[in-house]
Amino acid sequence: MPQWPSAILFDFDGVIVNSEPLHFLAFNTVLEEEGIELTEQDYYNELIGFDDKGAIKHLYTTRRLPLEPKTFLRLMTRKSEVMMELIRARRYKALPGVEEFVRALWRNYPLAICSGALREEIEVMLEGVALRDCFGVIVSAEDVTVGKPDPACYLHTARLVGQKIKKTLKPSDCLVIEDAPKVAKNARQVGFSVLAVATSYSIERLGDANWAVQSLQVDQVKKKIPQLKLEIA
Repeated sequence: MPQWPSAILFDFDGVIVNSEPLHFLAFNTVLEEEGIELTEQDYYNELIGFDDKGAIKHLYTTRRLPLEPKTFLRLMTRKSEVMMELIRARRYKALPGVEEFVRALWRNYPLAICSGALREEIEVMLEGVALRDCFGVIVSAEDVTVGKPDPACYLHTARLVGQKIKKTLKPSDCLVIEDAPKVAKNARQVGFSVLAVATSYSIERLGDANWAVQSLQVDQVKKKIPQLKLEIA
């Protein structure tokens, strides 16, 4: 039997680092400047799983607000600026178990990031938690025309990893690690196996994934997916 998985594809925000609170603060700051209220509950209920473009469009559509192109561009630019200010202030850290878990995997599997975040945000935070060297492929919001929660991002990431390792990868060859229920459901529907982590939502809301864990602590994941090769230094 061939080794499964052939590759592991990680979401980033809320999976590798605790950056969802930063995204909320950035969105809240930017929208407040526009006279729009966004509560923390609104953010977690409505916007997790979207990239910035999708989040802004979703918010304006559901609140029936006009979104002119110049307004959209201003919001996108300002949100990125505020987010980078928070990142440079080191307002984040790796989530529990992540550093050990990633290091335990990377000698045995090609690892990739598939995120709706901007590349600069991902790169700076990965460097900040000393895990940049573990990921051979990073797919960010700039790399896809259709963002999450659509699974196109994961399909694109699998293709890029396959090119890197010179092997055609089907979705069923890969393990996806996600925290957003809708993204997990959509990824599974196109053939990926999904491990969901209950960092942004309760574990009860992650039933559409193949497996769900409270955190990426090695022992928790090993109990759920015993066939994973996890080498702890």
